[in-house]
Amino acid sequence: MGLFSKRSEQAATKPVDLIPVSRVIREPPANYPVPEAIPKLSTEQHEKYTHVLKYFQDEKLVLPLKSSKKQESAEQTAALSAYERFWLTRECLLRYLRATSWNVEAAIERLRKTLVWRREFGVTGDPDAPNSLKPETVEKENTTGKQVLLGFNPQRLPVYMMKNGRQNTEPSFTQVQHLVFFMEAAIAMMPQGVELLALLIDFRHYKEPGVIGAKSPPISLAKQILSIIQDHYPERLGKALFFDMPWYGWTFLKLMHPFIDPVTRSKLVYDEPISSYIDAEQLEATYGGKLDFQYNHEEYWPDFVSVFEERKDYQYARFLKFGAVIGLSEFDLKGKEAELRYPADYQEPSTEG
Repeated sequence: MGLFSKRSEQAATKPVDLIPVSRVIREPPANYPVPEAIPKLSTEQHEKYTHVLKYFQDEKLVLPLKSSKKQESAEQTAALSAYERFWLTRECLLRYLRATSWNVEAAIERLRKTLVWRREFGVTGDPDAPNSLKPETVEKENTTGKQVLLGFNPQRLPVYMMKNGRQNTEPSFTQVQHLVFFMEAAIAMMPQGVELLALLIDFRHYKEPGVIGAKSPPISLAKQILSIIQDHYPERLGKALFFDMPWYGWTFLKLMHPFIDPVTRSKLVYDEPISSYIDAEQLEATYGGKLDFQYNHEEYWPDFVSVFEERKDYQYARFLKFGAVIGLSEFDLKGKEAELRYPADYQEPSTEG
């Protein structure tokens, strides 16, 4: 089928042997394959990585506090904080290099812009920052469970579900903050060796108290969200699965199509059963899986926030333990090994190509 052709209905079956679940699933199944080491780089790739690494390791480096082009005063700039150095992992630098086709200058510029954006948006990771994005800021957006992290796919990618039919608020900046908060949570909860997420977008209408129905956001808001995802979360989407796409969803997608980059478009799936991509034991029953999940805000939300903060604190503690330097590997930060395996300047045996 073509990108905008009408989809066939997916029959969601509810098996008898349902698995009750009401909270975050903390780990993927033990039988899912786990990487034993970080991916290898060619000699040329490592040289480019080292170039970017040294740029951000420069102790004299300062960045604007805001994205305004008028940055003349020293008070409007600041050196990288410990939390910003924590964010600049080995894999982070490599994601931006891959997103710019290994163009060193372009990767550095995009990283600079994202660091400034994270300062403005309040997601540097510093809980004491005046504008730090807190759970309570976005909690009201999720009282109907319109966004949920639940389960993992066979590649151990966390499943991030957007249930547009549970929309409970009118378009606003808080909706953007809500999405960014969940993106940060999904990243923190990614298992060791995982950098991508599986996105499931459900357009069904849910007739429940507090739900105002599924509808497309204004183009301006959608463009802002898309820009944030593409510019500041590159190389994070593994697969996007669309479920029960209505006519207005197709119309909206046609309008947004010119703003979606080709790499992202290649990861969108419209007409295939969700169970083809996510095992039944990790998938909600309404999509053909075995998880008997009914969103209960009083139970799910506190657990979700607790797991998110627990993972952040754990990884940051290991960052401090291993020297608090730029370029540490997420493999080490998310692992349980007592010793550091991959120092910032680690170089694997070369594999050309």
